[in-house]
Amino acid sequence: MTADTRPVVSHDGDTIRIDARPIRMEFMVRDAFWARDRAIVLLDPKAYLDDPNYGAQRRRSRKPVHNLRAYAPSGEMLWEAQQPELEDHYYLIESREPLVALSFSGYRCDIDLATGGIQRKARLK
Repeated sequence: MTADTRPVVSHDGDTIRIDARPIRMEFMVRDAFWARDRAIVLLDPKAYLDDPNYGAQRRRSRKPVHNLRAYAPSGEMLWEAQQPELEDHYYLIESREPLVALSFSGYRCDIDLATGGIQRKARLK
């Protein structure tokens, strides 16, 4: 990769590829693309919400779902996006740059590409 070319990001099933380097995710991938200097990956919420093992684990831990992530060209995970609510998840990328994602609970969230934090959230009407 040269300084003026962007890596090619693609996905198939539960695998993303950054410049043909495969990275296996634990669930199916809904979307994957290059934004600024990282690969953005949206895991398909239906893939893990329908998984009985995931449901049992989620009920025990009460951890938030983190299905929007960023990866370095090396494949290292850089961040998992902040959720607008504890029991929420993202289902659609509305804009890639700036990164805007829609959540199941009805929020439109502007996500900071550097940190994965929510810069602004608004209720969808």
